[in-house]
Amino acid sequence: MSDDDDDFGQGTFDLGIDLLLGVDLNSLSDARLRDLLARGIATRQAVRQKPDPVKKVARAIGLNDLADLDRHDLHEALHVLDAWLQDPSTEPAPAQRSRFDRPSGVGQLPVPRGVKKALLPQTCGLCGDTVKPGDDIGRFRPLKKPGNGGFVLPGWLCRHCLFDRRESPRRRDVLIRFFHHLLNTSAVGLNARECGLLHTWLTNGTAASSPAWKADPLHATLVRLATSVDEDKPNTWIALPTSTTVLRALQFAEPDGPDAILLGDVLQHVEEWDTNPQNVERRRYGTGVRFRQEVLRTTPRPTLLSRLGGPFFLHKAPDPAEGGTEEETPQD
Repeated sequence: MSDDDDDFGQGTFDLGIDLLLGVDLNSLSDARLRDLLARGIATRQAVRQKPDPVKKVARAIGLNDLADLDRHDLHEALHVLDAWLQDPSTEPAPAQRSRFDRPSGVGQLPVPRGVKKALLPQTCGLCGDTVKPGDDIGRFRPLKKPGNGGFVLPGWLCRHCLFDRRESPRRRDVLIRFFHHLLNTSAVGLNARECGLLHTWLTNGTAASSPAWKADPLHATLVRLATSVDEDKPNTWIALPTSTTVLRALQFAEPDGPDAILLGDVLQHVEEWDTNPQNVERRRYGTGVRFRQEVLRTTPRPTLLSRLGGPFFLHKAPDPAEGGTEEETPQD
């Protein structure tokens, strides 16, 4: 067995093989992951050429082929192939790609690329919730805009983040939305459902007594949030400085609330973008998204948010009155 085979934890293959035995996928480069996938496919073909393992694995993760996989899809493809090699009598089921039962109106998200059952315990690539084997997971399609507008495609998401986070938002959904808009140096866009949740959160506690609110009063923002709810607006934009005030007021009101850790993480990164404790070269990265991405990546206090990265495009509701598309996001 060669040293290279040792790195993958397995040098020879037999029926019922565990392809990923002793392998930490997170420690492998994309090139090594592709090599491992190719070797696993070759092993499956040696056992049985039909059905075509390339097509079966691709369709199991909601794709037509295995070209140009990103890291998230490489991981899932390897899990699918590994399960098939362990039990050759079973075949991976294709990801569901038909119509889905989705909310309508301002809370609707685009149809995902596909939805499949999780094979292993994992965490949602957006909210960090635990996903159990058998739970639905899925991914969105990449943006059509050239270069993706600086956005990063999130990984495999839980069913709530795929379908319901904008129709039935939780506090963490709103906080995550704030984070990714701020990472993108843009105003924060909320729909009527999210505005209603934020309005309640700001008015049910002591947020108005916070130093942040006193320095930058949010009364006009409350009126805009309430108007959005009354008029069922698809998009209401909160300017970047006001967004920071909102977050600090919420933290003052509930320093030990159920989402206090996530809120603290968001504010930690906001502060790091302002203070640049790692002395990231502004001359090299500029002052916008690339700078904030690098500060996030090199943070001395890693969080769920820094591990997942971004900014993720979380989809704004199409606004017929504007004639806009989901891929357009106004900058602050």
